[in-house]
Amino acid sequence: MKISREFKIGLVALIAVILAVWGINFLKGINILKPTDKYYAVYGNVRGLIESAVVNLNGYKVGNVTSIEFEPQNLKKIVVEISLEKKLKLPRNTSIVIRSGSLISGAKDIDLVLGSGPGYYEPGDTLPSSIQVELSDYIDPVRKQIESLLTSVDTVMMAINGLMNRETRKNLQGAIANLNGATNSLKLSLQSSGALSQSFTNLESVTENLKKSNEEISAVLHNFAAVSDSLKQSDLKALIQHAGETFAKTSELFGKINKGEGTAGKLVVNDSLYNSLNSALVSLDSLLTDLREHPKRYVHLSVFGKKDR
Repeated sequence: MKISREFKIGLVALIAVILAVWGINFLKGINILKPTDKYYAVYGNVRGLIESAVVNLNGYKVGNVTSIEFEPQNLKKIVVEISLEKKLKLPRNTSIVIRSGSLISGAKDIDLVLGSGPGYYEPGDTLPSSIQVELSDYIDPVRKQIESLLTSVDTVMMAINGLMNRETRKNLQGAIANLNGATNSLKLSLQSSGALSQSFTNLESVTENLKKSNEEISAVLHNFAAVSDSLKQSDLKALIQHAGETFAKTSELFGKINKGEGTAGKLVVNDSLYNSLNSALVSLDSLLTDLREHPKRYVHLSVFGKKDR
């Protein structure tokens, strides 16, 4: 039987297509001649995951991503299909994790995180999914904070440059010079012969004296407390009231004397009474003088009872 030329061309074209498909998948790391099992995961965002991405288990390649498509009824969900070697049995609670991308290439792969069961997933099941936190999630906020900080520092430096004119620098130099002078003065004062050091010495001496006189001070405070208790216990109000009444009576007495009432008042105010009293005292003094000089005129002693004239 003679094979036609058209059949030969068709056969060659078919073989070429098969080889092309196999070669393309081989370059992607997918061996279409090797039996595999399909599993699925659903994500809200695949974050740069591409078809033919490698699926690893404990760092070892066990499959590839074969399809990434939107769920027809819900475009907020993305279905990822992975192909794994048939010999793998995935325990329940195994999850499909999209790994963070490389800092250089940005390529992302998938890691299988084995669960603890019980039981195993069947081919075609949908596994739990998650996304590994990327370094950029931490770097971007930090970068923004650093940029904001640099902007603030730049603003502050511009403000400082505006303030640091010639006059301000001159004043600042003068302030630093005064501060150095004050520091030197304080250093001299703190020396053994300095005023501040002597003041501390005197204060220490006073403190020592107070410490030595602690018993005397305690006794004084005790006596003061005793006096305070005595004053508290005494009828101080009645004493003050009695003193007030006494002062009032004394004021009334002096008022009467000033008006000439009574003997004392007349003696103080009336001159005639004073003169009469003074004349009587003079006469009494003369009488006493004459009595002393001539006692016989007033006292007569006689054996016979006769008086001398």
